[in-house]
Amino acid sequence: MNDIKCPLCGHYLSYEDGSLLCTHCGYIAGDVLVPSRSLKRYPLYVKHRYNSIEKVVRQLELPEEVIELAREIIHSYELITGKKAGMSLLIAAIILASRKCGLAIPIREVLLILHTKLSPSKVALAIGALKEVLPERENIPWEGYVNYLIRKIFRDERFRERLRKSSLKVPTHIIAERIRIRAIRELKNLNRRSLNLTGKNPVYIAAAVVYLASKKVGIRELSQSLMADVLGASRSVISKTLRNIR
Repeated sequence: MNDIKCPLCGHYLSYEDGSLLCTHCGYIAGDVLVPSRSLKRYPLYVKHRYNSIEKVVRQLELPEEVIELAREIIHSYELITGKKAGMSLLIAAIILASRKCGLAIPIREVLLILHTKLSPSKVALAIGALKEVLPERENIPWEGYVNYLIRKIFRDERFRERLRKSSLKVPTHIIAERIRIRAIRELKNLNRRSLNLTGKNPVYIAAAVVYLASKKVGIRELSQSLMADVLGASRSVISKTLRNIR
């Protein structure tokens, strides 16, 4: 028996037919293309990928359950396919897990945190691969994108400073909730108008909706320029998206 433990249940993994697997919970670590005497180095892969999940969750201040959900998604994928999940699938699992928790995180933001050269399109393909193996019909998580953007905006020091200098006497968490409720209403209006949003960037759509919602609840401190800066986009992108949905 080797001394490699299963990252899920803690039991020792067995080395059979070139693969590491757990006979207790069924976890499949994947093919090991190294001699058995080198197996001690293999846990670095498992440890590295779970560290990557935790790094993203910590930096984006996501709910703790995202960690467990992402691990479960990866675990299920490897059990069903018998394949080892690479970095693109790892990122895809984080994104899907965050959506299940009501926060839609853009692919580019996760890529920046992990300093990987993967392209967003490759991660998008990985998300599709996970959905094929773990079928669950999912529309675009508009509310998740709205929640993500509001969190990001209200943690921006420039916006917080504008609120402090304004005449508003309402606590910031109440302002955030007012914008969120109004933004969800605006999204429902878009659906009723049957606007074709296919192929449009959901982050930019949600950003435009949040901007409109802030104005309709009387918050003038959120400008198009600030929204664009928070997203790392140009103001013209926000302006164009606003024209498309008005």
